Formats: sequence, C-alpha cells, structure tokens
Amino acid sequence: MDWANYKELCQRPDYWSRWMLEQSLELLRHAPNLARPLRLALGGAPLAKPPGHRGGPETDMLRLDLDSATAQAILALVEQAAAQDAQTSGTQGRGLGGFAEAWREYGEFIHQQSQEKDPMGKAQSVVLAMIDGFNRIDLDAIIDCFTEDALYHNIPMPAVQGKAAIRESLAGFMASSEEVQWDVLNLAVDADVVLTERVDKFKVNGVWVEVPVMGVFETAGGKIAAWRDYFDLGQFQSRLAAARIE
Repeated sequence: MDWANYKELCQRPDYWSRWMLEQSLELLRHAPNLARPLRLALGGAPLAKPPGHRGGPETDMLRLDLDSATAQAILALVEQAAAQDAQTSGTQGRGLGGFAEAWREYGEFIHQQSQEKDPMGKAQSVVLAMIDGFNRIDLDAIIDCFTEDALYHNIPMPAVQGKAAIRESLAGFMASSEEVQWDVLNLAVDADVVLTERVDKFKVNGVWVEVPVMGVFETAGGKIAAWRDYFDLGQFQSRLAAARIE
C-alpha cells in the first residue's frame, strides 16, 4: 500500500490505532458485552503499512465495525470516565483527552453510513440521539427529537402531550440530576418502532440512582411521535428518596 492510500484510510473514523483500542478496552472492563467487539477488532488483520513505516505494533491501524447502539453505549461510558478524571495504563498523567471526541466522531460516521444503507435507520438514530441528550443533560437536544404533538407516557404516571408539556415534565427532574447515564442493554427496531431495554442512572446528591426500564418509541419522519416507558415507580422513588437523604 502506498502512503497516500494509507493516510486516507487512517483518517477515516472507522480505523483506530491498536493503542487507542487497547486503552478504550481498559475503560470497558466492567462492561464485557461492549468490550467483546473491541477485542474482535484487535484480533483482526491490521492495515498494511507502506514502505518505510517505522511505527511499532501500537501504531497498527485496525478497522472497527460496530452498530450505533454499541457505539453510543461506549461513548457514554467514556464520557463518564473522562468526567471522573479516570486514567488507563497508557494515559497516566495525561488523562483521556480526545477519547470522547474520537468515539463521538465514530458514532456520527456509522450513523451516516446506516442512514445511507437503511432509511429506516432514522427511527433508531433519533432514539439514540435523545438518549445522548439525556446523557449530556441537554434538554434542548432532547426536545428537538420529538414531533410537535408527541405523546410522552411514563406508564405509572399520567401522559403528557406536545413539546412544551414534555419539556415541563422533564425539566424539574433533569435540573436536580448532577449527572445522567442511560445504558442501552438491548435495542430492537421494527419499521418506525424502536424498543429499548435500558438501565437509567441519575446522580442525585452525589449518589447514583438507577432503575431498569423498558421503552417503546414510535417515530414518524425521523422524530419521536410517542414514547412510553415501563418501570417500577415504587422502586425508583425509594432509591431516589434515599439518595436525597444522604
């Protein structure tokens, strides 16, 4: 391979250095399902190096092929690690600068690829975009994912309809959350309907409160038209009350 082609491929978001993948893998030590595809990528054949390349094995470039849900879940964990000033064996003293940006760029890349291959991917994409908005505590980004007359129903509580009502429903609770992390365990898409099995985590008064959730999203035109979440309200309220007392 000549240098021109090598450099062009190395600049693509889906080609990662062996070092970057190994350091990312360390951040996923408690998430084996997310770590597995990274290990598979590390076991693959690296990009052929052009004549005169002097880099060692850590500079090997390997192609990463993940689905959007996995990439978004990894991004959420990397962002959390960076916010907590976590370090890996190779980032001692320098931190995780650039890691979240690289994963975000990769997520945007595969999102674009999936849109080109599968227009129905819009349904999955808008749901993942909304979840990303929660993880960033960006209420504007969350509300932008809905149609004007969207329905939001936290099943144990009354439903609300319309962007303004959804914003009001979410605003108070979001304001009391110091950090948010929604982990998508499983995701299924059938035409314009998206199902998510999640663990929603909220940091309140310095304590992480988490609740298992099953979500149903009906989409239209690339926006969420109806959102229904099923969870144990009593369990969540008791955990939230305990966090606020501590």
